[in-house]
Amino acid sequence: MRCLRLGPAVLACVATLACNSSSGGHDDGGVITPPPGPIPVFQCSDSPAAPDTVVLQCGERISSSTWRINVVIGVPTTSTDINGFDFDVVFDPLLLAYVPGSAQPGVLLSQGGGTVLFAAATSPGDPGRLVVGIHKAGATGVQGIQYLGVILAFQIKSRAAASFGPQLPTLDHFRASDSSDMTIQGITPVDQLVLSLQ
Repeated sequence: MRCLRLGPAVLACVATLACNSSSGGHDDGGVITPPPGPIPVFQCSDSPAAPDTVVLQCGERISSSTWRINVVIGVPTTSTDINGFDFDVVFDPLLLAYVPGSAQPGVLLSQGGGTVLFAAATSPGDPGRLVVGIHKAGATGVQGIQYLGVILAFQIKSRAAASFGPQLPTLDHFRASDSSDMTIQGITPVDQLVLSLQ
C-alpha cells in the first residue's frame, strides 16, 4: 500500500485554494458599489393658449439640456390689426440660459408677405432677461388664426448639474401694438410654462 506524505507547504497551498474558491477567487474587502442613480431629465410642460392671450409653449427638445420655446398667441384673435409685440422673458439665470442667436420670428407676422423686423438678446448685466421686439414692417396688421399663432421661437438651456424644481419663466413689460402703434389692450400675457430638471 502506498502512503502519501503531505508536508506543511502543500497543506498551506491547499488551504489557500480552498479559501479563494469560497470567496469567488477575489478579495474586494466586502465593499458593495451601488448602481448609479437616475440621470435628471430637463423637462418642459405647458397648457393651451386661450384666445387673445400670449403664452410660452414647449417646442422641440433640441438636446438633453436644451428646449425650443415658442411664444404663441391664442387664436382666433379678436384684433385683425396686430402689427407687433414688445416683451421680456424673465428666468433664473443661475439655472437657465438663453441660447444666443437662437431666436427666430414665427409665422404670425409673416402672413401676407412683407418683412418682419425683430431683435432678441439678453439685457446687459441681466442674463436672466431676454428682451424681445418683433414687428411687421410698414403700417399693416394681421389676425391670429389657426396654425398661424407662433410669434417667435427661441432656445433655452439648463445650466445646472443638479436637479431643480419647477421654474416658471414670465413675460414682463408686455405690449401688443397695432399698425398705428397703438397698444392693443385686449391682448394680454399669461405665464403657464414650467421647466424643471428632475
